[in-house]
Amino acid sequence: MEVILAEHAGFCWGVKRAIEMATEAREKAGTDVYVLGHLVHNEEVVRDLESNGINVVEDMDQVPPGSVLLITAHGLDYKIIQQATDRGFQVIDTTCPIVQNVHKFTRRFLDEGREIVIIGHSDHIEVKGISGVTDGRAQIVGDISELGQLRIAPDAHVGVVAQTTFNQNEMHQLVEALEQRSPDILFKVKDSICYDVKDKQHEIRELARKVDAVVVVGSRTSSNTNRLFEIASEICGRTLFVSKVDELDPESFQGVASVCVTAGASTPDWIIEKVVAFLRDLDGTK
Repeated sequence: MEVILAEHAGFCWGVKRAIEMATEAREKAGTDVYVLGHLVHNEEVVRDLESNGINVVEDMDQVPPGSVLLITAHGLDYKIIQQATDRGFQVIDTTCPIVQNVHKFTRRFLDEGREIVIIGHSDHIEVKGISGVTDGRAQIVGDISELGQLRIAPDAHVGVVAQTTFNQNEMHQLVEALEQRSPDILFKVKDSICYDVKDKQHEIRELARKVDAVVVVGSRTSSNTNRLFEIASEICGRTLFVSKVDELDPESFQGVASVCVTAGASTPDWIIEKVVAFLRDLDGTK
């Protein structure tokens, strides 16, 4: 069985940066540090960080006074970050610079007097942070069915930004539908999807057409990994979603001559390598 590992599988630059910042903060502090939420969306990575004194908390009340408090790579509402600073925590912001840019684009649109539409998933921490820039005034749309919920004045000027891990094709479809639905409204669109996410999505669209099976590796809490699974599933009927090698069943690969492995931006290399090794060992081929 031929096993193809996607070139762009695994950690993106923003995730590597956040982990390096958290590790350095722990070393400098000489004691436990804390993260408000998961630093990145992968349970194995979070467990590894916690074993090294980088602890997840869901509320600032759980953090000892004066401690180092890390902001996740996905970013937070700026008011929460300000609150942490005001309470005397040593705040270290690991927000991905690409997410920070989305915040900047949003502020620029607001300065231009535009209403804000965010293309993204309303329950995702990144989208909540972007919405926070607008003090909750932004309208959020995650798919075509939600367009009817938007309330935009006929003479409005609108700025559109996207969650950095959104499906690129679906974003363009939503923008096109928005413009067709309201042809008199002036939309200014910023394609703010991360370049690494775009590379991963483009790559799996190409590879999924060439293989008998696809294995997507990562956490189900990871937005970008879920998008990879959705894209691959639309193209390749035998697409599996696993968080680690233990979830793979050899029976799933009966009759498979070729398989592609891809992974989300928060999936570490060691997990990917174990999955690839398992698949290559199935029949002793490379």
